[in-house]
Amino acid sequence: MKNQNRPEIITIEDHNFGSHIEHWNLLTDQPAADVPKWLGQALDAPIMPMGLCAEENDMDAETWLIQGPSKASVQLSQVIAVENNKPKSVKTAFPCFDSPYKVKAKIERIITCKTNTQAVLQLNVGSGSVVYAYDSLYSVNHNQYQHDQEYAVQLNGWAYQLEAVTEHEQLVVDDPASIKHHRALNDILAANNGVAPENLQELLDAWEPQSEDDKAPVTVNFSKMVAYLYGETLGQEDEAWFQGSIVGKTAMQFMDQEYTLYDVTLIHEGDQPATLMRIATRDAQFKDFSIGQFIRGNVWLQANIYSKA
Repeated sequence: MKNQNRPEIITIEDHNFGSHIEHWNLLTDQPAADVPKWLGQALDAPIMPMGLCAEENDMDAETWLIQGPSKASVQLSQVIAVENNKPKSVKTAFPCFDSPYKVKAKIERIITCKTNTQAVLQLNVGSGSVVYAYDSLYSVNHNQYQHDQEYAVQLNGWAYQLEAVTEHEQLVVDDPASIKHHRALNDILAANNGVAPENLQELLDAWEPQSEDDKAPVTVNFSKMVAYLYGETLGQEDEAWFQGSIVGKTAMQFMDQEYTLYDVTLIHEGDQPATLMRIATRDAQFKDFSIGQFIRGNVWLQANIYSKA
């Protein structure tokens, strides 16, 4: 039976998703030699995750999702086109891993491709915040997604680049219009217990400085800022920039290499619980950051959805 209550769907050309070559480069310096060998090893000890599907009949008969090696920290995923219950061709392959953290999120939009083998999800994580992430289980989950349903979503990032945020990093704002907007917004929020009123724009337009101090340049401290910017290209919004604090640090092994795992605040709005993502990196120059430190960088952001919230 066709799902009549699906989130909004945008379909683009397959090539607009870009290639996973850059993602495999994060796992090996020799992807052309290692990845085919690894994918073969994955098929020697495979699993077929069902995601949100309660039984096999719920799964798409035209596609298989095979992951492996079954007990490895990193799962090598292969999306395989199926015809008459027999594998026909590999449509795409990518690495993924699990996180212990789950955020409640609604799927507002699905950006998928014409072959319907992969997708980027637009996730509403609450408080007006939106996250875009590559759906690692899309090939098994796509018929199950419901509009306005909350899901338990793991957010995981493969790090391209990470760096420490300098202590007391500041920006001085001296543009009069920007100064007025900043001070007006602070005053209005302070008068409303930190909650933006419905007539916020009207109050911003009406605000006037009360003293010379209200016109003085504003110094903004960026060193303790939590920020997230998703990619600008349709179908590649999962390529993200972030800045956040490290709340956990562990490690995992895969194919005789050690990966450092950082649990980082991706979004932190007011008094709401922080939205966390787990970042993986095998790069030695990124392994010495500490819990409590603020870092920033570029990541490929993935979502794993196994259950409703």
